[in-house]
Amino acid sequence: MNDTANKVIKFADAQCLPIGLVSAIIFGIAVPIVGYKVGSGNYAGVLCVVIIFFFAGLKLKTDECKTALKSYKVTTVGLLSILVFTCMLGSALTRAVPLDPVDFKLGMIIFFCMPCTINSGSVLAKQAGGNFASALLLTVMGNMLGIFTCPLLLWLFADLQNVSFPVGSMVWKLCLTVFVPLIIGKLLQELPTSDHLVKRTVATYNKHITYASNALLVMIPWMKISKSVIDGDFQKASVFDMLVVLLWTSFIHILFLILNYGLSVLLKLEVPFQKAVVLVGSSKTLPMALTVLTFLPPDAGQDGLVAIPCIIGHMGQIVIDGFVSSAWAAHTKDSQASKTNQISLPSSPPHEPAVKEEADTAPMVKNAELAESKA
Repeated sequence: MNDTANKVIKFADAQCLPIGLVSAIIFGIAVPIVGYKVGSGNYAGVLCVVIIFFFAGLKLKTDECKTALKSYKVTTVGLLSILVFTCMLGSALTRAVPLDPVDFKLGMIIFFCMPCTINSGSVLAKQAGGNFASALLLTVMGNMLGIFTCPLLLWLFADLQNVSFPVGSMVWKLCLTVFVPLIIGKLLQELPTSDHLVKRTVATYNKHITYASNALLVMIPWMKISKSVIDGDFQKASVFDMLVVLLWTSFIHILFLILNYGLSVLLKLEVPFQKAVVLVGSSKTLPMALTVLTFLPPDAGQDGLVAIPCIIGHMGQIVIDGFVSSAWAAHTKDSQASKTNQISLPSSPPHEPAVKEEADTAPMVKNAELAESKA
């Protein structure tokens, strides 16, 4: 019983974000009034975003990024994929396909226009045996540049019809709520204190900061969904619509994986760098997508409905990339073991003649010993 409980706790700890997101959806639908009250005025949502990226700045490591700066080819193709190729491919295909409701379609386009994930992409790349420094560099640079690219991409691809889309205003708000807290957190981490108090505290409470970031991230869709239930927007969606979203976002994510793998092979990148480009470059971030929802014009769509495809797409990509990471790590390990065996095989033949010679001379030695004993 203890082993089972430990396994459940370990699983819940590893998958706390997906579990929290699903719980937020269920609780928001079941008891919407709480989330509606907390999220009224949108101040709580903005505060959650600011604290999330402040925590990200506290945990941001630059030493590993410096070692990856030399691999300019990896960085270039990775950033192009994160900010251009995948965004245009996913958004264009989604816009071309007749999907209902319209708010779900908008949510998927918003999700596909985002940069890479902040945490899971680089972690999965590391678990797959990829170059973690390159994965981390792509994550940091991709999210910083994504603040400026995603509003422009949304203006190009989001099917907002006659809705005025404030690109400049959104860039400014993303800078204030994402970039500025990130930089403040990083500067605070680098304070020249004698005992490195901030770094030591962050390292000590690293897990607690992760839990806090996940809790704040879960609160954003919880408030959005609660508001949509109160406003009656959920009557426009069905379970079948959500299943369609899951299948479509998973299909697009697999296309991203294939695209990035093809690019990395075409450029003849080493396998560890391939893993960084594929797993980081194919992912899309949920926090920034939910941040964008906070700044959408009121007539662009219902926030709660628009948030659901972002959450579904995020959870789907985590599951797919988890399998890809494990399978790729196992494949690399088997390949290395096979190469090791092939290298060790040629070393045995040179000893065979010596063994054979020893076997041939054994009868002669024995005959000589018998002759000596007779004498």
